[in-house]
Amino acid sequence: MRNDVRKGCIIPIFPEITTWKPILAAPVEIRSPHSRMPVMRYAIGIDIGGTKISAALGDQAGKILSHREIPTFTGARARDCLKALAVILDAMISESGIPRKKILGIGIGAPGAVNSAKGILPRSPNLPGWTGMPVRRVLENRFRVPVYLTNDANAAAIGELVFGAGKGLRHFVYITVSTGVGSGIVINGDLYEGAGFVAGELGHISIVPEGDKCNCGRRGCLEVYASGTAIARYAREMMKRRASNIKMMTGGGRLFGAKIVGLAAKTGDKVAVDSYEKAAYYLGIGLANLMNILNPEAIVIGGGVLKSAPRTYWTKMMRSAKGHAWPEAFRTTRILRSTILGRSGDLGALALVFKNQCVRL
Repeated sequence: MRNDVRKGCIIPIFPEITTWKPILAAPVEIRSPHSRMPVMRYAIGIDIGGTKISAALGDQAGKILSHREIPTFTGARARDCLKALAVILDAMISESGIPRKKILGIGIGAPGAVNSAKGILPRSPNLPGWTGMPVRRVLENRFRVPVYLTNDANAAAIGELVFGAGKGLRHFVYITVSTGVGSGIVINGDLYEGAGFVAGELGHISIVPEGDKCNCGRRGCLEVYASGTAIARYAREMMKRRASNIKMMTGGGRLFGAKIVGLAAKTGDKVAVDSYEKAAYYLGIGLANLMNILNPEAIVIGGGVLKSAPRTYWTKMMRSAKGHAWPEAFRTTRILRSTILGRSGDLGALALVFKNQCVRL
């Protein structure tokens, strides 16, 4: 893959396929010769997760026309999963009635330090058996369209840029707070991936020196203190000393996540509310660090925790960010809610295609 910095477009080079027309470096608005209306173009977006793979066929306006999900096979069955994915993509295209020549490409978001230049998946504890999988090559050979691959949080950031709260912004950071904490960085309207494709690992900045151990093996990571997993852990710890409706809601069980805590918080349960507010405090510190280092126009926040959080969560997060950020950095950085919450995986993967093809939206 070669970067063309003239217009902020990424132009893919695929020497093994010589029949494609070159992608124009300037933004393209495709119009019919008989109409002033732009001709609609389409793309396929794939969100690869640890338990399921979501596939969507959509248009450049962000409308999802077809959607499928399959379980994620791992280990020895990983390659079978890629074959099954290709089969459902064929079915989606056929059922939609959209001519294949109108499908510009396939975008893929996946966990880990995805090498977008080589188009292969990295080692990921959530995807055993997928390490080094040549996803790009397999799907390009099958569908004869360009395939764009990046980290799932990066894809969601492009989704916000093209379809969501980041539309019209040049510099912003997207943060997803769910089971873990991740982020994608957009600078000058383009995704910043870093030298080793690991830029934006906000969940693994050190927030408490020598603090609690993270799944990554380090200690004190933001993810340990601000994620949905952390919220559930805080609730379990508080329930040892305090009464909570969570016990009744779970039948006394201790295996519950942030969603259950969120439901309890909406009933006014103090343990649940305090658990969310504690996580919000640490997230605010993470936001302050971003403001001080990057001073973006905005920070866009999405993820499952935001969907289940009580109203006090946002207030606590903002207060913490203001208290830890340089005043000028806080004043000039807007904190926005995602406008594609719950759809960031599908829309982010679709947006990868339209952004790389430089289609005017």
